[in-house]
Parts: sequence; structure tokens; C-alpha cells
Amino acid sequence: MKRLPLRSSNGQQRLLPRGMAARQRGGMAVMMMLLLLGLVVILGLVEVGYLYWAKRDVQKTADLAALAGAQRLELCTTDYADNLAARKNAVGDNGFAGTLAIHCGYWSAELPRDARFVAITATRPLNAVRVTASRQSVPFLGQLGAMPVISATAVARRTEPQAAFSVGSRLLNVNGSAPLQGLLRLVGIDLNQTQIGSYQGLANVKITPRGLLEALGIPVAADINAGELNSLLAANQISVAKLLDVMADLADQQGVADINLGLLQQKLLGVGLSDVLVKLGSTATSSGLFATIAGGSNAASSALDVDLNALDLLGTSISIANSKHAVAVHQLDLPLLRAKASIVEPASIAIGPVGTTAYNSQVRLFLDIDSQYLPLGLGQVLGFLGTRIKLPTYIDVIDGFGRLSAINCSAQPATATVDVESPIANICIGKATTPWDSTRELCSTGLGNEQLITLLGRNVLTHKIALPALPNHDQLVLSEGQTGTVKPNDLQVGRLVSDLVGALLGTLQSLFAPQGSNTDAAKDLAHQYLEATKVNGLYQPDAVVAALRDGSATLPALGNWNTQIPTCDYWLLGCTPKKVDGNVWAGFLYETNVSDPSIIGGLLDVLGITSCKGLLAGLLAYNSCVENALAKYLQTKPGGLSGTGGYNPVTGGGSCSSVLCLLLKPIIDTTLRPLLDSVGRLLSVILSDVLGLQLGRSDVHMQSIQCGRSQLVE
Repeated sequence: MKRLPLRSSNGQQRLLPRGMAARQRGGMAVMMMLLLLGLVVILGLVEVGYLYWAKRDVQKTADLAALAGAQRLELCTTDYADNLAARKNAVGDNGFAGTLAIHCGYWSAELPRDARFVAITATRPLNAVRVTASRQSVPFLGQLGAMPVISATAVARRTEPQAAFSVGSRLLNVNGSAPLQGLLRLVGIDLNQTQIGSYQGLANVKITPRGLLEALGIPVAADINAGELNSLLAANQISVAKLLDVMADLADQQGVADINLGLLQQKLLGVGLSDVLVKLGSTATSSGLFATIAGGSNAASSALDVDLNALDLLGTSISIANSKHAVAVHQLDLPLLRAKASIVEPASIAIGPVGTTAYNSQVRLFLDIDSQYLPLGLGQVLGFLGTRIKLPTYIDVIDGFGRLSAINCSAQPATATVDVESPIANICIGKATTPWDSTRELCSTGLGNEQLITLLGRNVLTHKIALPALPNHDQLVLSEGQTGTVKPNDLQVGRLVSDLVGALLGTLQSLFAPQGSNTDAAKDLAHQYLEATKVNGLYQPDAVVAALRDGSATLPALGNWNTQIPTCDYWLLGCTPKKVDGNVWAGFLYETNVSDPSIIGGLLDVLGITSCKGLLAGLLAYNSCVENALAKYLQTKPGGLSGTGGYNPVTGGGSCSSVLCLLLKPIIDTTLRPLLDSVGRLLSVILSDVLGLQLGRSDVHMQSIQCGRSQLVE
């Protein structure tokens, strides 16, 4: 083998084989090939990156054009094959030089995933724009060969205008004359002005349904529809305490100062409401923070991002937590009356498009009108007479709802129109067949006959009265943040109260018509007076006569009258009985006492044959004898005992001669009629001062108006 010379380190030459030298020269070629391969890879990556950038650039153009077109749907062409706003945005604003395919149509998440953008029909109105942008990619570094066509599609829809509003009495809404303390008083909490100021800053804190769900760790699908959202809300609950914590965190995040919820939380804990769980959504049978959201997926996704007032949300949660929990209203307690109030149906906050409905809170006032609550004197009179007037009265003070009928986004600022149905009140008297604070329809479906009047131990009037609500319609046009109040109707309130008084007293008038036989009424009356005057278990004829004739501290007087009474024509050993016209009480005493001076008559008296005090009658049935005798004489009263006088309890006019009339007239004239006449004052003045409630004065608070905005959906 031929060797090639090499010089060593000491300068001497040595020879190498020829093959080894050739291999060393080939190594350089490999290195160059690896370097070129690396350059090709780098150029490929740059090409891929360029194509990716180009794709994103085209996608961005399609996205912006679709959003611009959705914002101006009125610029769609008549054949819906183009949208001038979308084209101007792509070509004019972003300098896109490729081809554009623009179509206007309808998009809904409720359609199949691969066909959610469809043509417009009568039931699928225009709400979306689809843009497909395409362009030929530019050759990179003068590269030969065709480059791919880059294409991107975007769909944007315009959401329906949305509004969030609540309908409530002045008790529940936030404005200058309706702080939350009205609601707190209804649940048994009374705060001073300094304490009230600690939480009123919540009126400046905003919260969205989506934000509330996120704070609770509840995931929400991006394409959720209305039915799914309603089910999601109804399936989840939050305690009032947790809601307060969420609001405190939001206040810190939003920089709202001077909010201290610690005291309010303590007060709510004290009345047992702090840990009560409140549903987020409403169903057909139960109320939640939010009313049922109407509409499809468009309405649902938009509703999630509507701003809400934190203070309104807190008030609604408290009313729901307190629902079915009655609170005594001591300021309304009067002689003959005790009062309680309860939120029968809580208010809810409505979020959604036109057609959305929010319900007002229904507050029921229970007036327990009962003669047992009368002051000692008159109460004793009725007690001794076995008489009771019981009028359980239920007043639905606030009720109704508001329906969002229009949103005007062209107005500056935007406005929303709410049609308000605000009935004045339902009033009914009777026996609640279900718990009085547990049903919205008490007066119409949950009321039975009540024993209203008991006289002389006997039920004389069992009845029920129901006055339907007086309708009150109004329409309010509000901008965001405004609170409007429906017009009051004082005339209708006065009419309602007048109808109540007339119906009640008119019902009592039936007492003065014949009530059974005169005999029964006489026995009842005799028994009550004798029981009130007996001594050591024995009836006292002289004492009962004094009470019947002159009255006493506890018994009304019936006076004197003449009737046929027994007497005798005396002869030597006896007398001849006869009837003469004389004082009724003389006749009664003649028959009950030993009073015949003749020998035979006196003997008959002592034997108990002609007198109740005789030995035989005393041993056998003295009390029965006296009671029967008194009942017989009471039946002789002119005008009768069972109600034949011409007295009119509605006006207080007319004659009054019967026993029933004499017994009841003082109660009606001095107690019952003035009390019923004051119901109007209770409803229109005291009720407003104590609870912040005003009949027929529902408020609508427009929390937020969100006009249609464009939104990328594909």
C-alpha cells in the first residue's frame, strides 16, 4: 500500500495509508450535509410559522368583520347575502385583499352543533352574520410552486336587549324613601340610622349572575340555554350569610368603601335568618332570587352578564329567607285587635328580554280581631254573657307583578318599559283552612266559614267574607338605575275599606232577624244571668232580678216591663189563683220565693208545689225550677228575644228593643264600628309608617339595561 508522508511533532516525517486520508476528506461533506439539512428544517419551521400567522390574520379579519356586521344587522342586503358593515370592516378598515363570503341569518345554540347558523324564517329572525375570508398565501422567499389558500370562518350574533329589574313595595326597593330597614322591621330587626349606614353602600356594588355562580364554584356552559340555566339556578342554594360574604368581597374588589356587614349579619343570625338557604332560581312552586328566565340560549347567555344591584339582591334574599315566618306588629295592636305580618310570597329579580316578568312580594297582614282582647270591664260583660266576637281578618297588602314590554336602545340613555299589575289588596274574613301565611290564594281557595259571633254560649253567626282585589294598572318607562312608582288610587283604597265595613256590619245585621225560637233564646239568657249571680252553687232570684232590671258592672240592664203575672184572691184558708197585669219581676219572684200568706198557699209553697224554694223542689231541682221560671218571663219582653228590632248596625240607626239588640248594640256602636272604620287609617297611614308598605304603590327598580351587543359564537 502506498503511504503518504506526514510530519510528526518533532519534525520527522511518517507515512499514512491512502484510504485513511480519503476518509478524512469525506467527513467535511457529511458536516455540510447536516448543516444544509438544519437550514431546510429551519426554513420549514419559518414557513409553518408564516402560514400559522397568515391563518390567524385571516381569522382575525373574519372575526372583526362578523362582529361589525352583527352590530349593524340593518345593513344586511335584502337577499341576506351580504352585510355592508362587515365588508367595510374587512376591506376598508383592515385592508383585506382576499375574497369574502358574507351571509346574514339566524344562529342558536339549541340547533345541532354543525348547523347552528341557518337561513331566516318566520320563527327564526335575523340575529347573526357569518363571514368566510379567503386569500392566497404569498410565496415565501420567492419559493416556486403554489402556496395553499388560507380560509377562516367566523359567526357573530347580536344578543337581544336585556334588562334586570325588580318589582316590590316601597318596603323592598332601594331609593331615598325606601331603605332596607323597612324589610328588616318586617323580619323583626330594627336598626338606628348609624347602623343602617353601615350597609347602604351595597347600593353601589354590582354583581352579575355569572359572577355569583363563579363565587360559589358553579361552572356554567358557554352555550347554556334558558331551560338549562333555570334548572341550574333552581338546583343551587346560597345562605344569606354566604351572600353577605360574597358582597363584602365584591365591595373590596370594586373599591366601594365604608361597608360594614358584621352588625347586619349578627342581627340576621339573631332572628334565625343568617344560615337559611335561599334558592338561586324560581320554579312553578317556589321562589328564588331570580325569576324564571324566558327565551332561548340567546337570552340565557346574555342574562348571565347583566349587572345587578347588590343591595336589591340582599333584600330579595332576606324576604325569601323570611317567607312563611310571621312577625308580630305591636304598633298595630289596639283594643280588640292583635296584628301579625308575613311575607307570603317573596319578590324576585327578573333578568331577560322583552316578556320577562318579575313578581312583587306579597305581604299578608293578619288582624286577629277578638272580643277576648277587650279591656277588663267590657270583656267581663261579654264573658259573663257567654258572648264572643271573633273576626280573623287577612289583608294581602302588596301583590302583583311587572312585565318588561319594551326596550328602547335608541334613546339616550336607553329606556325600558314595564307594565305593572298592582292590585290594591285582597281582604277576607273567615277560618284559614291552610296555614294563613303559606298560600298566595288564601282568600279565594284557602278560606272556610268561621264562628264569628257567639251569644249566650250559642253560635249565632257562622260566615266568611272575601273582597276581591281591586285592580290597578300602570306603565313605567325607566332608564338604568331609576326607580318608578305606580300611581296611587286613594279612591279605590277608600272604596275597599268601605266595602269591608259594609260587608261586615251588613253580615251582623242578620243577627237582628229571628234566630230560632224565642224559647231557646230565653233559656240561654236566663242561664247566663243566673250563673253570673249564683252563690254557693244556688241561684239567687232576688240578685238576678236586680241584675236584669238595673244592670251591674258586668251585666247590662234589660229594664222593666209588664206582663201577665200570677196572684190570688185570698179567703180564710187559701186563695183563688188568677192572672193580672203586673211587673214581670214581681211575677218571677212570686213563683220562685215562698210568698203566699194563706195557709193553704203557704203550705203549697213550702212543699215546693207552687214555689221553687219549697222543701220538695229544693231537694229535687231548685236551680232548674228557677231557670225555667226566669226563661218563661223573659219570653214576655216586648220586641222578643231573638231579634225583631229595626236597628241597622251599618249606620247605627233604627230602633233597638230586643234582648239581642240591647246586648250587642253597645259593642257594635262603641267598639266594633269605630275599629272597622279605622281600618282605612291602619292601611293607609300606620301600615306605611310601621312597615313601609303603601297600598297600590308598587315600585319598579330598573337595575340594568343591556342593549344588544355583538358576540362571537363560532
